[in-house]
Amino acid sequence: MAVLRGIVWGLIGMIYAPLFTGLAELFQGLGFGHGTYIAAAALAGAVGAALYGAREVALIATGIGVLVGVLVLTLFAEQIAVFHVVFVAAAVAGLVGLTVSFPARCSRHVPGKTMAGLATGAIGGGFLALVEPFHPNPFSSFAVLAFLVSVNGVLYVATVRWWLSVSHRLHCESRPCYIIESLVMATLAGVAAGSVWMMIGPLIDIESGLWESASAAMHDRIPMAILGGLFGGAIAGMLLELFRFSWVHDI
Repeated sequence: MAVLRGIVWGLIGMIYAPLFTGLAELFQGLGFGHGTYIAAAALAGAVGAALYGAREVALIATGIGVLVGVLVLTLFAEQIAVFHVVFVAAAVAGLVGLTVSFPARCSRHVPGKTMAGLATGAIGGGFLALVEPFHPNPFSSFAVLAFLVSVNGVLYVATVRWWLSVSHRLHCESRPCYIIESLVMATLAGVAAGSVWMMIGPLIDIESGLWESASAAMHDRIPMAILGGLFGGAIAGMLLELFRFSWVHDI
């Protein structure tokens, strides 16, 4: 079971790695400095938790985001920017969430899981932001992702039930299910569409500036980042199983 859980978390790390890398390059370009780690890790952790927690809804939202992103880039390549792609995908997915019923499972727990991912990501990113100035060289993409995925994964599983209780006390789960699902779908679809643009847009020379430079830097870092995410996820998964942490798939 430890090997199986290591494989599952390794796959999660492979998904987390490009998202964190893209966000990190954007925040670095905006002048966040060492705070880049905190912002990028927190947002990547929140999105990853929502993706993991929303399940079927997340898969549908991601599919909508990718499809809309590709269609918009194909049909309006010369007239659009990344914000247009994200907005259109989020609007379409949000409308689907409002009008289509998903009877298999309501996503009421996603706000609490998202808060858990946001907090644990910020903790991991904050540690990197504190220690990197004392290191003679910037941390490698492999080391950063291996650390973040493993630490974020363990902290998430250890604290998610507490964050769910916080979400319940804040009445986040008292909202109508279709409202929660609409917001979750809009967010995940927007992220998916933005990811499509980050990967494809600069290759067809759509937009220059910060987004293009961030995308180019991300392309250079992706291979080692994914390997780091895979390694860190595998380590986290096996440690969680060896120390008998629950799978948290039942919440």
